Amino acid sequence: MAAVQQNFSKMISAQLRNKANEFLNSRKHANNLADILQMFEAETDNYTPLLLTVEVIFTELLRRGDLIEGIVPLKPADHSPEGEYKRWLRQCFEAAQTRALECIRRGRTSSRLQALVTACKLMQAEGKHPLEQSTGYYFPSIRLKNIFTVLLDSELSMSAPIARFQEFTEYRDVQQYGLKVLSTLAYRKSPTSIYMQNYLELLDRLLVCEITTEPRAKAKERDNEEKEEKLLCGAEDKAPFPYNPGVCRRYANRCWGFACQWPLCEDSRVHRRALLLLVERLMPLLARPHLATDMLCDSLDAGGPISMLALQGVLELVRRHNIDYPDMYDRLYAMFEPEMFATRYKKRLLHLADIFLSSTHLPEGLVAAFAKRLARLALLAAADDAAALLQLLHNLLLRHPALKRMICHEDSPAIMSNDPYVMEETCAGASRALGSSLWEVWALRRHAAPALAAAAAAVFAAADPRATPVALAPPDLAASFDAELKKRFKTIEMNFVRPQGMTTPSGERVMQYWELMA
Repeated sequence: MAAVQQNFSKMISAQLRNKANEFLNSRKHANNLADILQMFEAETDNYTPLLLTVEVIFTELLRRGDLIEGIVPLKPADHSPEGEYKRWLRQCFEAAQTRALECIRRGRTSSRLQALVTACKLMQAEGKHPLEQSTGYYFPSIRLKNIFTVLLDSELSMSAPIARFQEFTEYRDVQQYGLKVLSTLAYRKSPTSIYMQNYLELLDRLLVCEITTEPRAKAKERDNEEKEEKLLCGAEDKAPFPYNPGVCRRYANRCWGFACQWPLCEDSRVHRRALLLLVERLMPLLARPHLATDMLCDSLDAGGPISMLALQGVLELVRRHNIDYPDMYDRLYAMFEPEMFATRYKKRLLHLADIFLSSTHLPEGLVAAFAKRLARLALLAAADDAAALLQLLHNLLLRHPALKRMICHEDSPAIMSNDPYVMEETCAGASRALGSSLWEVWALRRHAAPALAAAAAAVFAAADPRATPVALAPPDLAASFDAELKKRFKTIEMNFVRPQGMTTPSGERVMQYWELMA
């Protein structure tokens, strides 16, 4: 069945290609364009051939200038056959835009993604070759507004099309005009959770390219040294695009201001998406970041992965904006529970804890409680997670040499039973960690996983004054992928019995239940 559908799709693509070539080569085949647009009304889940055909046709028409209609002020419209033909082409162009936007909402995923790409490519072609004669830079923002209106659907999740739209947000003109258009569409009194999710994802994609926060003079010097920015609608024979980071920051603040008026904390997915957007993209761009204090503090009390995300925002407020948060370290201490290993943000939590505990002016009892907590959790965690916990413990012992007296070279039952540490205590100061020892690390030296055993041995090497702290920042995925590609693997065994010929080995039971046919 799949092969039949594939052959049918190829046949349709060939027919559409022939119709498009005939239309572009001769006006006597003008009805081919009407036939192609009429095919969008067919009930199917794959509009990809139609979308590609429409994209090719109108991109070529815009390049040739066939859609430009000369309008002279105070002069009646041209009703000649040439003028009527151009008006008909423009009507077909508008109809094609509408059809492409409709296809974003329906059909299979690949067809929806192609519909988005087609709409953006037509917008690019119109920007480079405007419908009205112009010598300056032109961006068809009304087309972008129509695309955003479809992506901000209140009933259908647009995660896949919005993720595909990221390839266009790398262009600076799309970023600036996109933030401007999004700020005009953001005002809603009672949006649905799906609408808020789509809105936050779209805003996140628009902020993927970093917006500089440097002063204008330094930014100009840096721009002169760097290569020219990528533009979607830029052309060599037109004026350059006036990109302004300050304008982008202003529109980003306006978009976030509208989002803050919504009930972002009612739905867990929306809440998590809002926190990710805030701590990873928006914090450096906000004009008044202290206004996010209430949201971050409430999120910090929510528990689970939401608290881990809010912790990064609170750290930013404490470090850069002098915001005082009471019982900060007790709340951080309470996050280190066995449940943390089930979240995707555990690496982020360890990195932030390493930053919070990097000060050498912290009380010894507080840091000892964290050290003991990490050692106890390392007994319960998987090998990879336990190794990361021991790396953080290694850094604590290096920065706070007084804690090296907790190092224990024994894990006898007597020490375990007489351990005064209270694991269930959520307050770091009341956990009685100073009277305890790190016997858990000594026990992990005999772990079966070599990496974990080596990490445990490295904790005991922290007594060396020449040792340096380990970086706990989350790894770069691209760098990790490149490192894996450079690794050399040994020959991988595909069979536990070496084959002696083409016959099946002894003990093989496949032939008892299956019959091999030639």
